[in-house]
Amino acid sequence: MVIEQALIKIKAGQEQAFEKKFYEVSDVFRNAQGCQKFRLLRGIEHPGHYALVIQWDNIEFHTDIFIKTDEFKNWFKAIEPFLADKIHMEHFEKTI
Repeated sequence: MVIEQALIKIKAGQEQAFEKKFYEVSDVFRNAQGCQKFRLLRGIEHPGHYALVIQWDNIEFHTDIFIKTDEFKNWFKAIEPFLADKIHMEHFEKTI
């Protein structure tokens, strides 16, 4: 199992519109091969900061399969207008 964490910064004042659009296009994760579950978290101190946390069966489902799909490309096009900065993404694995 691999955890992907994508840190997303949204343009000021666009938080509700972003959340609505994210919800509308979130089936991309529900239907993605190898995606076990996901959640979108909003920052408390910085409400325009979000963490998208996705649990994958393995890293290849994300890096070699998912991001090459038309579904992912359409998802990114849908949220791109809300982005204040480049998405910062990392993968993690359980250690303890």
